[in-house]
Amino acid sequence: MFDAVSTGLAAILGAGIFAVIVPAAAIAEPSLLVSLALAVFVAFCNALSSAQLAAVFPRSGGTYEFGRRMLGPWWGFGAGWMFLTANTVGPGVIALAFASYVHAAWGVIPVRMVAVLAALLMTLLNAAGIRRSVRVTDVVVVISVLSLLAVILIGFVGWNPSNLAPFAPNGLGGVLQATGLLFFAYTGYSRIATLVEEVHNPKRTIPRATVIALSTALVLYLGVALTALGVLGATQLSKSMSPLQNTMTAVRSVLGVSIVIIGALLTTFNEGLSDLLGVSRVAFAM
Repeated sequence: MFDAVSTGLAAILGAGIFAVIVPAAAIAEPSLLVSLALAVFVAFCNALSSAQLAAVFPRSGGTYEFGRRMLGPWWGFGAGWMFLTANTVGPGVIALAFASYVHAAWGVIPVRMVAVLAALLMTLLNAAGIRRSVRVTDVVVVISVLSLLAVILIGFVGWNPSNLAPFAPNGLGGVLQATGLLFFAYTGYSRIATLVEEVHNPKRTIPRATVIALSTALVLYLGVALTALGVLGATQLSKSMSPLQNTMTAVRSVLGVSIVIIGALLTTFNEGLSDLLGVSRVAFAM
């Protein structure tokens, strides 16, 4: 159960919340908090459908296997290739994001070289077998969750409730537009269902692990968004290039800035590792 939850969280927690909170703040301002809750509701609907299909068809392959069994071979073929394309390009982008964080912290290190090395390391860990890659994922997820909790606690000292007013200046339209963006922060929730053959007692474990992983992500995302909004305000947040780092800088916490950098590096790397794990299983099934 713990391995399944951490694998799901590894796929969810990553570049998403570090990236999309900024444009979401520009569109919805403080009401992006409502958008986060709406986005996770949509994610829950799709994730539990995937969990139910995984219980009925307990074979690796995820969307490929479900599409092939329920709709026909060409539907499965299309779904499988779209998954492979997205999740092969994805780790490359994630490796570049990881390298950018390294370059921001230690400017002398070239971005592209670090990105290539990160992609190779993700691949080698996966090639070493699922037990080793999942052990790495477990450790990194725990550290990532603790780093986000630390950001929330440190940022609380500079929290200003007046930054949440006006709460929804762009109305329902702004909330729904931001929901579409913030849904990206939850993608990866189907990773557990993709690895169904690796999970003990999948009928029981996969639905529970999916709910726990998404619920944990929602609590962390709401806490991080509330902290950033309360410290920076929606206007300043919408112009930020590094929202969590800027939040820690605003409360004058050197420790907080270091925690954000380490957390960003770990969550980004772990997301790439999880994506490649899913690719290997879908490619095998196809």
